[in-house]
Amino acid sequence: MNAKEMESNPALTEWIVQDLNEKNKDNVKLPYSNESFDVVLCQLSIDYLIHPLEVMKEVSRVLKPGGQVAIIISNRLFITKAVGLWTGSDDIEHVYTVGSYLHYCGGNFSNIMAE
Repeated sequence: MNAKEMESNPALTEWIVQDLNEKNKDNVKLPYSNESFDVVLCQLSIDYLIHPLEVMKEVSRVLKPGGQVAIIISNRLFITKAVGLWTGSDDIEHVYTVGSYLHYCGGNFSNIMAE
């Protein structure tokens, strides 16, 4: 989302705009302290990440112990923006891909499940 969209959301008390597709995967860092959040939401965007393992590891870092990440996916996308792994897969494969991101990112995710 861009700054204008974030500014127009009255439910937000604070927000940032950050490019999670940095060319150098070592620059993918969330600007929050360790164990800052009970829940992290990734909505309709994981299919566009070029460094999903690094982003999910950062999500793990900012989650409090016992915290949860909710990753919401869709069967619709901008084909020219989504990563190749995503565009050549069906919905079930997308779910397995997201589960693999969480499992193999080096974070502390457990009880990974899809609903």
